[in-house]
Amino acid sequence: MTFQPPSKSLTSRDYQFIALVTILFLAVSTALVYANLTLTGGGDFYTHWVASRGFVFEKIDPYSGEVPARVQELVYKDSAKAGDEPYILDTPFHILLLYFPFSLFSDPQLARALYTLLLELALFALALLSLRLTDWEVPRYFWILFLIFSIFNFYAFQAILESSPVLLLGLAYAGILLALRAEQDELAGALMAVSLYYWEVGGPFLLLVAWRAYRERRTRVFAGLGMITFALSAVSFLVYPNWIIPYLRAGMNNLRADFGFSTHEIFTHLFPSQSGFYVWIFIGILVIALGYEWNAALQADNRRFYWAASLTLAITPLLGFRSEMEHLAVLVIPFALIFSVVYDRWRHIANVLTFFLLLIVFVIPWVAFFFAMSRYGRIVQDIIFLFLPLAAIIGLYWIRWWAIRPPRVWSDLAARR
Repeated sequence: MTFQPPSKSLTSRDYQFIALVTILFLAVSTALVYANLTLTGGGDFYTHWVASRGFVFEKIDPYSGEVPARVQELVYKDSAKAGDEPYILDTPFHILLLYFPFSLFSDPQLARALYTLLLELALFALALLSLRLTDWEVPRYFWILFLIFSIFNFYAFQAILESSPVLLLGLAYAGILLALRAEQDELAGALMAVSLYYWEVGGPFLLLVAWRAYRERRTRVFAGLGMITFALSAVSFLVYPNWIIPYLRAGMNNLRADFGFSTHEIFTHLFPSQSGFYVWIFIGILVIALGYEWNAALQADNRRFYWAASLTLAITPLLGFRSEMEHLAVLVIPFALIFSVVYDRWRHIANVLTFFLLLIVFVIPWVAFFFAMSRYGRIVQDIIFLFLPLAAIIGLYWIRWWAIRPPRVWSDLAARR
């Protein structure tokens, strides 16, 4: 007769704790939905909602001019004027399928409030996964500070106002890095499959991941990518067989739209007489730096690849693609790495230094927005847009030596104590 250890079952106190957490989650979620109903904007979500609902219930081409006209009425309460965002849908139809469940809600504000709740939960998870990526033994107080920074920084706030899917994309990017490190290659590929849009945010990042997977012969990454993409594409062509040409046409129209931020336009505002020369020098330096770091990362360990992936996310907004302020919310990922290395490297002043750096990055955009925007207008917007990626690039190169190399000498080890 063999001895069977007693199975550990949940106690009544465990059930009470689970019930309490569930009730708190539902209460907070309900409060957030009611708060989201009062928000203005939301054009990024309305573009997908109007397109999907119009296609499902009215058989309207989601890439037609009818969609941006309706979205502009929802956002601006009128037709668009000069300087307003055009809200042209340029999302591939197989990705638009993921928005179809929200098209079942006839009230646009309720649909937007529920979708924004999903974004808020994604933003919280993005902050947690970004810290998880660093393998940082985070002090409990800094968990709270970093969550505050991630959730209430200027760029994340803009993403919530616009109900931008960039927060879901940021969560997917962090998940890809974690899945690759844990050798969950199919999961990494699946996350890549649902991230194949908003190229101005993550296009170079996804290219780096695919190149790394190819060089390491990690075929399961491409298997996961292919299976999800094939399934969504098959459904999309069954539902709307001829969507490719209208999608490409809408993409070209969006590229020609005069809205958002680009390095070329910003340099025109900052250096009116020599903008062309300066901007190409600036972009050229970034491309050369990115090429060098990619080449080094593809032949190195996960530590260096993680640093190169963070640098890629930071450099992408400055490569000349037209982008928007809320797209910078994904830079939570590189800033988690920067803060973790700073804290780990300079232990004797870690608390003060890390808090000071976090405060600077958090406060400067809000101060510029409230105290300089009304006086200087577009120039301040350009500076706010440049601030976060430039700060991330400078920070990443500052901590580069310690981020990509484990401590090897006695002085490095001593500095960490």
